[in-house]
Amino acid sequence: MNSNRLSLAAAAACALSASVSLAGVLGPVTGPLADPFVIPDKHPTRVLVRFATSTDRSESARAEIFARTGVKRSIQEIDLVPGLRIVEAGEGRVDQVVAALRREPGVLYANPDYPIQACAQVVPFGITAIKAPQVWSRWGNGGDVIIGHLDTGIDLTHPDLPTPLMTESFVPGLTVDDYDFHGTHTASVLVGLDNDIGVIGITPSARILVAKVLNNWEFGFNSYAIAGINWSVANGARVLNMALGNTTFDQAYKDTCDAALASGVLLVASAGNTGNANPFYPAWFPSVMAVSAVEQNDDFMSWTSFGPNISIAAPGAQVYAAMPIVGWKVTWNGVERLANQIRGGTVDPYTGTTWYCNTGEFPSDFPSGVVNNIAHLRRSTTLTLGQQVQKAVTAGAKAVIISNNEPGNFVLNFTPHLRLPVCSISQADGDALQADDGVVSTIGQYTAGHTYGEVWGTSVSCPHVAGAAALLIGNFQPASGLPALPPLTTRWVLERTARQVGPAPRNDFYGYGIVDAENASKYLHGRIRCPGDLNADDLVDDTDFVDFAGFYNDLLTPGGAYTGGDFNGDGLTDDSDFVVFAGMYDQLLCT
Repeated sequence: MNSNRLSLAAAAACALSASVSLAGVLGPVTGPLADPFVIPDKHPTRVLVRFATSTDRSESARAEIFARTGVKRSIQEIDLVPGLRIVEAGEGRVDQVVAALRREPGVLYANPDYPIQACAQVVPFGITAIKAPQVWSRWGNGGDVIIGHLDTGIDLTHPDLPTPLMTESFVPGLTVDDYDFHGTHTASVLVGLDNDIGVIGITPSARILVAKVLNNWEFGFNSYAIAGINWSVANGARVLNMALGNTTFDQAYKDTCDAALASGVLLVASAGNTGNANPFYPAWFPSVMAVSAVEQNDDFMSWTSFGPNISIAAPGAQVYAAMPIVGWKVTWNGVERLANQIRGGTVDPYTGTTWYCNTGEFPSDFPSGVVNNIAHLRRSTTLTLGQQVQKAVTAGAKAVIISNNEPGNFVLNFTPHLRLPVCSISQADGDALQADDGVVSTIGQYTAGHTYGEVWGTSVSCPHVAGAAALLIGNFQPASGLPALPPLTTRWVLERTARQVGPAPRNDFYGYGIVDAENASKYLHGRIRCPGDLNADDLVDDTDFVDFAGFYNDLLTPGGAYTGGDFNGDGLTDDSDFVVFAGMYDQLLCT
């Protein structure tokens, strides 16, 4: 959601960036665009060499060895390992120097300086706050439950995200790749891999269906979401994560959500970041769980939407998860040139004939062909960027490339915000594009690397609840012949086991409370994993009988299948459940 605050502080935990080159600084790229965050296979100049300590060699003798083998200088001696030195070879000569050193008498070994990367996987506070780790250790991490993820897509090559089960873009003209950050981040909260790098998600073994229903500047239409819901349900999703919404009621949207729920799918959506009680859809549909956001100290977030439709609350502050690093490029005549985004426009690809328009100061600067095409402007010393872009829009351009008026590239923002892609290129690339005036070019994005960052808002509280629901559905699978855990039961259990904050039993801010995956799992443990163990102590005894008798007197269980004392999933607590309970009671020890 656009009101989320974003911190792109580079992750100390496996940020995967060994050598960083800033887009727009490198000049023209003459082949396929290189990934500037590729980790090299060895240091370009450093070598590790160890001399035998029994070898009596003076510094002058070693200097002769270095001269013969091409070592330029000794950088450091390692005191902990006698005879070990870090030395420097000439650029591009590491392999030759290593080979020469290995032939020298008295050299125990010589090796290139291989790369390492930090691999400190962290458990973000939100996942700890909802007690997901306690669920993993006792009941599992959700198995292979399928989650439908409706968002801006994901970074398909991020090493901390699983390969999606299926992907589909419902935004015309766009691939499922996430050139924003929103979808990657929410997917990471849900299904971040347990792989010793970066972060771990709530359901790290789950399978994910990626439906791109928002473009790369977080904008879409109800029809995109409707199509994404339909596709997700058709392909086996049990939970839908929808960190999106709007304030306009749409019956078709409601009908689609209602039908998804009726087909056995739990829908979870962000309550919105409006800071008021105005309706926000799809969260406000009764068939959807509306999730509000709380700070790390459980305080309600000031900009979170509230009202009678709030189902439950979840962590939504400083949520740390995976993100893509997005680069920009302009391509013409088969050559990709590095570019920079000029913020204030949109993040959209665009292809069109590109016309040189000087600085765009005068209407005569714009040829008639610029209509529905791309305007190429030189950076002006008299007009602001916003004024230049506005003049291009007035002339009919659908995208703008601004080339620098001095060597190198630049990054600036402009106002007012306008709905077209705007990027900058270097002066040299501008000269080349001007020389090719009238050429067809494409403004596009690419994944320039992978990182992690923090996000605030209901967009990230939503996947905490969707993930908790997936844990319940994946971990608590009834025995063969019994009905699967229904979505309304999953919702009821999550709500009734939430950690109560504010007036009970529910209030318009926290709903039924802050989601607690461990409490919810304990509840289902005594209905599905170990029927009869209603207090989750791994014994079926008199204390459980007291609980069971209370539910038995109700006959109809309060939330549907597997609630109260219902062990066979028929929505009733009756004699058939007593038979199950008695059988477990005779064993005492839960098996």
